[in-house]
Amino acid sequence: MSSQTRDLATLPMDALAEDLFGLNVRGLRSVRMLWARPKRYFAAARSLDWNGTYTPSIRLYLSFFALYSLLKVWWIGGNTGMIDAYAAGFAEAGVIVPPGKTMGDIGKEAVLWIFGLVPILQIVTMVALSLVYPFWGERTSAALRQRYFFAVIVPSASLMPVFMTMMLFVPGDSLTAYALGLAAITFAIDTQTGYRGAFRTKGPFGRAWRAALLAAVVVSLNIATSVGAQIAGIVLTSQRYGIAPLG
Repeated sequence: MSSQTRDLATLPMDALAEDLFGLNVRGLRSVRMLWARPKRYFAAARSLDWNGTYTPSIRLYLSFFALYSLLKVWWIGGNTGMIDAYAAGFAEAGVIVPPGKTMGDIGKEAVLWIFGLVPILQIVTMVALSLVYPFWGERTSAALRQRYFFAVIVPSASLMPVFMTMMLFVPGDSLTAYALGLAAITFAIDTQTGYRGAFRTKGPFGRAWRAALLAAVVVSLNIATSVGAQIAGIVLTSQRYGIAPLG
């Protein structure tokens, strides 16, 4: 048996997590540091190799979306509140139900579109914003801006599986309130991460307004992409089945 084969035969479970989610023990340690001592992580972001200690912030962020994709089928299948809400909306709009389908099936199809579009829109917009966001209080390259930006939002992103699972139990008529509460929690988490870890050259007030501004921009962008995905999901589903003429 060659040495390469022996190495493969003794790969630890950590390697399986890396293969599935791009998130191994080192990545989990990085997330923990962003929660507990974010200043250390941000300091490492200024070194070429993250001091050989931490996982790059954009990789952490994308890892949580990989987990999102894995759990998406379960979330959609159990999210009766959201499915019922869209089904009721389609029924009110007069969407035509073809033989062999129910309005619930059409609502589920719309939710599937939405869950598929949200991560794509969020990843594209966040990556684009991370490269140009200027308010760091110091001179930064595009690469450093990207590292800082995703470091700020990784802690809130790490709670996404929890928030999405909790949404399974939210009634359809409470989804808007839940979304607003989720936006407020995200704003608070991103603000405290930015305040405690980023903007190293600024005093308390300078860190506070910069952290709050960045959190507000991120939350606004999250809301915009979510609304955009919902509109797209509704339009695409409605166009597929058609709407009965009035009267």
